[in-house]
Amino acid sequence: MARTIVVGGGISGIACAAALNDRGHAVTLLDKGRVLGGRMASRRIRDSGTPSDGHVVDIGASYFTAQDDRFRSVVERLMGLGIACAWTDTFHVASSDGIRGVKTGPVRYTSTGGLRSIVEHLAGELPDTEILSARDAGPISVEDGALMVGGEGVDAVAVCMPSPQARQLLDSGSPALAAALLATHEVTWEPVIAVTAVFDEATWREFDGIFVNDDPVITWIANDGSRRGTGAPVLVAHVQPVLAARHLTDPPAVLPAALGALQRVLGISEHPSWADAKRWTYAKPITASPQPFFLDPVIGLGLAGDAWSDGPRVETAWLSGHLLGEALADRHESAATR
Repeated sequence: MARTIVVGGGISGIACAAALNDRGHAVTLLDKGRVLGGRMASRRIRDSGTPSDGHVVDIGASYFTAQDDRFRSVVERLMGLGIACAWTDTFHVASSDGIRGVKTGPVRYTSTGGLRSIVEHLAGELPDTEILSARDAGPISVEDGALMVGGEGVDAVAVCMPSPQARQLLDSGSPALAAALLATHEVTWEPVIAVTAVFDEATWREFDGIFVNDDPVITWIANDGSRRGTGAPVLVAHVQPVLAARHLTDPPAVLPAALGALQRVLGISEHPSWADAKRWTYAKPITASPQPFFLDPVIGLGLAGDAWSDGPRVETAWLSGHLLGEALADRHESAATR
């Protein structure tokens, strides 16, 4: 049986492994994190000294849509299991000095257990995948025409992560990897710092999420009490990329500006009882390839994630991984019939 390695335990890597499993191919999935989820990250608030201790908050992606039929079928199944749920189709719009109106769009989905729980559930459904957490993949190289991961020969590798991180794994001295290395340079990534703020009570006007336009500090506010369906007075704000880039080495230093912006935009005077900041160095691709994934069929190296499939969204990350998994399955099956 062909040996396939998937590197990355976010939604794209899990989708890639699932597509291979569905076609009868075994997979070893490596993820450097202690837990799966990637940027569909959730955490449980602890030691805040508030009643919100134990509240699960999303500190990576804020929500997801489901417009592609293939992904929608997955979401509908997860909803039937109580893992995913519809959140809202209406967000507010604000400027630096306050909320200006509302904006409707497609239904946004979430999970009462946090978005990471969706990735964990999908990973738990994989019938023929060995998942190794807290494991680095090691260098990916080509030696004598053979694809190698950490010095061991494999039949195929799917690297499902932001391209700057993928580039760090690829042997830059290997001519056989030149096309893949070139593909990882084609997208510029924005950083984000996600600020979680716990208040004593919700004194702001009711909202689900707010797009903040033309503000020098924040771009987005999520009402996590609404997102969880608990009404907890917990907000998550995303710091503007330029400002975030200045504080990547010290994320908590952005808290005074971010919390002041929250008060200004929401029109409140209350200060949070507890706050925290989480950095995402490669949070969002500014542009994306119109191609759904990259695959070198000769050596069996693929790239997938939200920088592919023409859009930086959870849905397109899943679709990218899914389609790469199907393409790798086709490659394995074609080789077996020769």
